Amino acid sequence: MVSEANQKQAQAQAQQYYVEEQEKNLAESQLDCEKTLTNIYHKLKQDYLEPTPDGRMEWKPIAPEDRVLTDLGVNKIMQVMETYVNKETLLSNFDDIQIKRRMLDFCKALNAHLYFKYEVYFRLPTLEECKKILDERIDREVQYKITAKKMFGEELDIETARREVMEQFGSSLHDELQSIFKAKKMENLREYELLFTEMKAIVDATHNRAWKGEERGSLRRHFNIAEVIGKPAQQENKGMFKWLSK
Repeated sequence: MVSEANQKQAQAQAQQYYVEEQEKNLAESQLDCEKTLTNIYHKLKQDYLEPTPDGRMEWKPIAPEDRVLTDLGVNKIMQVMETYVNKETLLSNFDDIQIKRRMLDFCKALNAHLYFKYEVYFRLPTLEECKKILDERIDREVQYKITAKKMFGEELDIETARREVMEQFGSSLHDELQSIFKAKKMENLREYELLFTEMKAIVDATHNRAWKGEERGSLRRHFNIAEVIGKPAQQENKGMFKWLSK
């Protein structure tokens, strides 16, 4: 009987250890913001997910010239997001007024900061990028001119067509490059509203998890359930030791 009691005691201890480990893993998983912050980082860099041969999804970078934010811009926004998306925020106890006030402060501060430093945080196109776009535009004009001639039953070789197109551009090439630069700059800045809205949504969701201490309450409920699950074995052990003491 003593051996059986020891065996049951060991089983109870093992079960209790298992429950405690489950509680610990649950708390760490529920409060871990690293995955969220990692996803924010990839979104700011405009990386995209691509399936791998083994069925996983892996982040891949886009071409540098297609990025909207500079590295400085990505790092600054990440610094701001880490201040709001963290374990301390999740374990806070905010009422509706506090959440609205904090969200207003966040939105005003981030909006003003990005607005006044947009030339630093939003990437500007390089001269090479502008030249590439201009070359593509010239190539299209050449093809248009050749196609138009063919429609009238005439032939036009590509060298002649290119020369005529370049003559049409003439001294305006400088203005064309500047126009392309401004257009690409504005194209990047148009991403601002969507970027801001995405960051606002993440911070808002984090605060709502802390509404009236809901995150803490959720963890506490899980712990209570785990404690109840672990009780039967403990009660059975107590009964066994009580019988042995008689």
